[in-house]
Amino acid sequence: MRASPLVVTLALIGLFVVSLVLGYAIGEIFLKQPGIAQQPAAAPSPAPPTRAVLPPSPAPPPPAASTPLLPTPAPLPTPAPTPLPTVAATTTPAPRPAVTPAAPLLFRVQAGAFLKRENAQERVNQLRAAGFDAYLLPSGELFKVFVGAFAERENAERLAERLRAVGFETIIVRQ
Repeated sequence: MRASPLVVTLALIGLFVVSLVLGYAIGEIFLKQPGIAQQPAAAPSPAPPTRAVLPPSPAPPPPAASTPLLPTPAPLPTPAPTPLPTVAATTTPAPRPAVTPAAPLLFRVQAGAFLKRENAQERVNQLRAAGFDAYLLPSGELFKVFVGAFAERENAERLAERLRAVGFETIIVRQ
């Protein structure tokens, strides 16, 4: 049994209409969900008002003597120009965060990493007693002891050699 072309055509049109209706309904549901940003399309900023400068119109030519003078009708009143609708901004754009320059990478001389803060503080005290300006920075579970922070690696290497000469183990880290 073969379906007639009319039945097939009507079935296809019906499927098309059903898919349009479902697409519209799903789109409406999706757009009304909370948490989805519903921002209006950005309206173009209106052009600044400008006055049109028209050149003066030339005077009409004088009537010819052979033509009879007809009364000239009174000029029609020109309607007042209707003001253009103004587009009010519905949302104010969020201010952009201030761009802060990235912190420069520093070369630090690390003189220890300890699980206990007390041990790290003891190493800081030893380094200060030896004349070095030591400090500690927590890093995750560790307390790291540093001496100096330099923009150039050569300076950090010189300090690391001085620390090794006094008996401290060091590494140079880049942060």
